[in-house]
Amino acid sequence: MTRKTKLFAAVVAALSAQAWAVPVDFHGYLRSGSGSGSEGGNVACFQINAPAFGGDVGRSGRLGNECDTYGELAFDAGLGETMGIGFKLHTMVAFGSQQIQDYEQSVPAWRQAWIEATNVGSGALANATMWAGKRFYKRHDVHIADFFWSADTGPGAGIENVDLGMGGAKFSYALMRNGSASFGNTGGNSNQDLLRATTIDNPGKAISNHDFRIEGIDVGMGSIDLGANFVLKNNGDTVTDIKDASGKVVGQSRKTIGGKGGVGLTVAHNYSNPFDLGGFNSFVFQYANDGANLDGTGKWWADENVKYRGWRVIEHLVFEPKGSDWNGAVFFGYGKERLYNESNGKLNWGDRKDSSTTTLVVRPVYHFNEAYSVAFEAGTTRVKPGTGDSYYLNKFTIAPQLSAGKGFWARPVLRAYYTLANWNKAAGNPAATGRDLGVELPQYRGKTNGSSYGVQMEAWW
Repeated sequence: MTRKTKLFAAVVAALSAQAWAVPVDFHGYLRSGSGSGSEGGNVACFQINAPAFGGDVGRSGRLGNECDTYGELAFDAGLGETMGIGFKLHTMVAFGSQQIQDYEQSVPAWRQAWIEATNVGSGALANATMWAGKRFYKRHDVHIADFFWSADTGPGAGIENVDLGMGGAKFSYALMRNGSASFGNTGGNSNQDLLRATTIDNPGKAISNHDFRIEGIDVGMGSIDLGANFVLKNNGDTVTDIKDASGKVVGQSRKTIGGKGGVGLTVAHNYSNPFDLGGFNSFVFQYANDGANLDGTGKWWADENVKYRGWRVIEHLVFEPKGSDWNGAVFFGYGKERLYNESNGKLNWGDRKDSSTTTLVVRPVYHFNEAYSVAFEAGTTRVKPGTGDSYYLNKFTIAPQLSAGKGFWARPVLRAYYTLANWNKAAGNPAATGRDLGVELPQYRGKTNGSSYGVQMEAWW
């Protein structure tokens, strides 16, 4: 190929690349900070186990109670259109670190990688979307608790927003598939996002989660959303070590055991501008059994011996009255669950009796002007386990803030904070630090109160 031919080919390639270039929408989430506690050392956070709600609710509120650096970077791009059908790519990379030094390596996670096709038909399908890939599927959260009450995520495919002709109601269906995972750990700590790579553990064990939703049913005073998750059972191998008389492992035996399916149900009532307070109000009821979880996900590890039952109610209010210098949010939750494994008629782990959790978090914010404000957050979480003594965690935080606007959701924000917490002896030591609060702070052992202070930035865009 001559020099001129090479130059011509290079120009054609460059022009072709420009012709195929598409605008990319960049958005995401980020938080980071620093601080310490009343007993010195790393920044302190406080959390107890909260059955039926997961770990985050056990913090009794997230304000002034986050001890990590975490971010999600999302890139979306339109990929073209044909016959009126549009195609769009969605990707997201997430990362988290311990928030202890400037150079902290962590293994990033591909949280989302999926493509949607919009306006896939006519009539009921005129505004419907088909999709496939790995995504956060119709998640719903309570921000002040960093708690996702709907969290069906992972690889899957589906169709959504099919018009049912009932006052704006839409139907959606998704098939999600999550399998047995193993985490290759190189950092001496198995916490989420900390120097670990996710690999396939048992390739013969995975679950099918059929997710059905009817959303936006107009009931005059707001709307109703209905959800049902049908988790199908799956077989999997159990590996048992074979030991000699001295206890030395001399081999392994494999046994195929049956999986365990389950059902999850959700009813949510949503109401905008309740009592002319601005914002919105959501009231949610959820139930799940056996292989299904309350948040719409499934237990890929559940075998035929697992027995589970749980239910909870959630009240989530965000208020932003017009003309007022106050706004904020309120979260209340109450739930019960029972999880145990019976093998050969014997109780191996968990509780035969229900464990119950009651949690309440209130965060009012007073705005001096468009930029300066002060946030207050008071929370309590109380747990009555199936066995053992009841325990609790109370938390109060005050946080002067500088934010890009006066709204409750205005971000970015820079805040300083001071947090007070107390608990009873049955709660053990709730003080921890780092990503997922995976590192206990031993200096709080034997105590029933503590405090922390620091600064934090939070942004989404």
